[in-house]
Amino acid sequence: MRELVFCARLKDGREICVAPLSKQTFEDNKAYALGDDCGYFIYEIDSASPSSGIEILGKAISYDAAVRLVDIFAAHTAITASV
Repeated sequence: MRELVFCARLKDGREICVAPLSKQTFEDNKAYALGDDCGYFIYEIDSASPSSGIEILGKAISYDAAVRLVDIFAAHTAITASV
């Protein structure tokens, strides 16, 4: 699996990330509804409370899908920042 790690800080201090997760992190989050621990996960981190862990929001099944999500987010962020 190609490594992709993308994180962007949101206005409220949280971060949104797209990256692979370890099997342990996947199991700690009980994300079984998303299949297995393979793929790229979209998750949120609260920078103000790192001990609270992550919240998995979704999954991109392939590298190409993960890159597309990052592209969409980056385009939206650029549009929002310029408005």
